[in-house]
Amino acid sequence: MTLSSICVFAAVTNAQPVLTFASNAPVAGTSYTMHYSAYVSPGQAGAGQSWNLSTLGTDSIDVIQLVQPGATENGSSFPGSTVAETGAAASMYWRAAADGMYFVGSDASDLLIVNSDEGKYLPFPCTYQTTWTDDVVAAFTSDDFDVFRNGTITGTADGYGTVTMPFGTVSDVLRIHWHEETSDSTEFFVFESVYDSYLYYAAGQSYPLAQLVSTSITFMGQTTTTEYAQWVDELSTGEAAASALEASIDLFPVPVSGTLNISLPEHFSGSPVLAITDAEGRIVRGGRSATITGRRGTIDVADLSAGMYQLTAIDENGQRATRRFIVN
Repeated sequence: MTLSSICVFAAVTNAQPVLTFASNAPVAGTSYTMHYSAYVSPGQAGAGQSWNLSTLGTDSIDVIQLVQPGATENGSSFPGSTVAETGAAASMYWRAAADGMYFVGSDASDLLIVNSDEGKYLPFPCTYQTTWTDDVVAAFTSDDFDVFRNGTITGTADGYGTVTMPFGTVSDVLRIHWHEETSDSTEFFVFESVYDSYLYYAAGQSYPLAQLVSTSITFMGQTTTTEYAQWVDELSTGEAAASALEASIDLFPVPVSGTLNISLPEHFSGSPVLAITDAEGRIVRGGRSATITGRRGTIDVADLSAGMYQLTAIDENGQRATRRFIVN
């Protein structure tokens, strides 16, 4: 469930959050808009912090979908995964377990990487001053080279408090300082990577509000460093918040068996992108598949099987609204 980016969250408490499997493990069927921005200062570590990330901007966006691994083209190559993250440059495969989140592998531009030793991305439970270390190992082929990957992940929950985002202030946030050093070796060269990130998790949310990333790549004695930020403009919340969001987009008739009529939010601009996902998070309609004039339009769902679906609309500024509907 999501809450619109126009809502402001008051920082009325400053409790110490605990990330758990029940409340923070990602599940298929979730979708959100990821904004990419220039890097900003992560702020200080420690208890009771007030981090200010309000200057985060939007250079570009991706619509991230969490789906069943079997719904992706190469999902069978990641048999241990429980959820696949799609919509960005690579599809990422994860295994959610009672003791943590594990990175199973990735699929990008015909480069398939399956970890033989999954790296623990986040332990459960995780709270202030939790630390962990884990190895990640893989063997894959890239540009006809056999590549052997060895890496080490270290993480520390180094602070908690409130974080001010571009849309408002969020309380009960736990910050994770995540660090990975990886060596990709071939017969002829070695490729060294260092990823250093700060992730800000709201209590009960399965994806971070913001991630500040610094990467350093060393190849043939030359090191290149890149910094960027990525953030979301919404929170996972309860049923009441979901109802407030869903009220902003109207669908009729519901249940539907043929043509679904759409009335978009008044604040939307431009020609929106629409996507329909099924109960397992798989996209069954994508792209500009509807006929839209102004704020109203139609989309044909006659060939969809009976069941529950969700329509997501995203305008040219990245504003997003969703609503569930039933096909009979």
